[in-house]
Amino acid sequence: MALPKIKDIKYFLIPVVLIVVLAVCETYPLYGRFPYPLSWDIWYHMRIVENFSNGYFTFDPVSFGPVGRIHTYPPLFHILLLGLYKILNLGGLSIMDAARIMPAILFPLSAISTFLLINKFYGKEVGLLSSFFVLVIPVSLDRGIIASPQSLALVLIPLGFLTYLLGLKERKYLYASGILSSAIFYTHGLSFMVFFISIILFTFLVYLSKREVKIQNFFIFTLITIIVSSPWIIQLLMHGVASNIPYGGIFKLTFYPVKLGYITMALSIPGAVFLILRKKEEDLMLLSWGTIAFLLSRNYITSLDLLPFRFIEFLAYPLAFYSSFAIFEFAKEKRKEAVFAAIIGIMLISSFPAAEYVSKVKPMLGAEEYSAFSYLNENSIKDNFTVASSWFTSPMLGKVSELKTVEGGYASGSWDYVKRSQDIKALYSGNFSTVDTYKTKYAYIGPREAAEFKNSENYLNASSIDKLYSTGKASLYIFWGGNYK
Repeated sequence: MALPKIKDIKYFLIPVVLIVVLAVCETYPLYGRFPYPLSWDIWYHMRIVENFSNGYFTFDPVSFGPVGRIHTYPPLFHILLLGLYKILNLGGLSIMDAARIMPAILFPLSAISTFLLINKFYGKEVGLLSSFFVLVIPVSLDRGIIASPQSLALVLIPLGFLTYLLGLKERKYLYASGILSSAIFYTHGLSFMVFFISIILFTFLVYLSKREVKIQNFFIFTLITIIVSSPWIIQLLMHGVASNIPYGGIFKLTFYPVKLGYITMALSIPGAVFLILRKKEEDLMLLSWGTIAFLLSRNYITSLDLLPFRFIEFLAYPLAFYSSFAIFEFAKEKRKEAVFAAIIGIMLISSFPAAEYVSKVKPMLGAEEYSAFSYLNENSIKDNFTVASSWFTSPMLGKVSELKTVEGGYASGSWDYVKRSQDIKALYSGNFSTVDTYKTKYAYIGPREAAEFKNSENYLNASSIDKLYSTGKASLYIFWGGNYK
């Protein structure tokens, strides 16, 4: 087994072009429709990129004001975004433009990497259909239209599985798999969990089904991962590995077909059964991927509550393959015309939810909020002060206003995030005793704060705090110093 040679590239050209065209049609129009990136967390990542530009690689001076915090988010995505920004900036585009364009790059790449994995072991047709499903499954599209570290990890994960499987026969690919594993670790922690635990389960399943011990391969792969990842492992052990784990969010089983698509879920079950019956190494690898993603999506049952809803996004990729594999297994020895018509019909029906979703999606930052943040940028007192807001608003407010926030993006990346969260909640409940603790000069109330902190505006209006700015949805208050009622 080996990767395709240069002379075989023409074999991949048509499917790759089709994947790119569909993915770009889903993502790039959003760049022209909205002036802001779609997600909330990309604002945090943009600010970290600015930190990198200013020489701050291990310290985040703008989150958790006024003193900042050790940087504990993996750096690879930020390095990639910084590189894209530097290139686009040559044409006068901003970091925000880079963040808005990035989905049109990462989403097709994730589908292409999926195609490369599936094509190697199951053929071009199954690979192309799998990639199509990746691009239209609702929860996969939900991730694909935003720029995030997980989007980059979903490009790397299929390549990691591909090189690991090839490495079982040729050692050089095993080294490549270890490097890709490290790249995933440097990109996104939850993605690394899915990838690495899937490899562990695969090793176990190979032993159960074939009585073959692949422990040497796994040891080499793990050793390379640890060696290459060691700088970031040390960083986390020293400054926040425990606090860097996010929690929250549950999807009921009834949401799975809604998020993963009714057709693809229905087809994935016989597809998985066919793979179990075959028991080839590639089958066991893809079954391991789906099994681990599903189990992690149910981890709240064991009281972990480790973002179970997020793991459904990882489940979309192996499920896309199971569905495609089932279709071609059912189509064996059937009339080609009927099979072709059935596949086209399935693709069209599966496209409708994706098209509707893209037509309705909106950024999480509205014009009024952006205007309030801009006002703060232009009229704020320039000193080492902080702004109070919800954790959700914080990265957007901080990036646009260029001020420090009490709760920075990814609040769990600091040991005192629980206390800061409690102090912010107390402030919006009328207890201003911690204003001086964080040198808080401004408090913001927008839709998120109004929903999260009930009656917060009433508490602030009833105090001696002055309202600095107000629109229908956004208000800014200023603390002048002294005692507040």
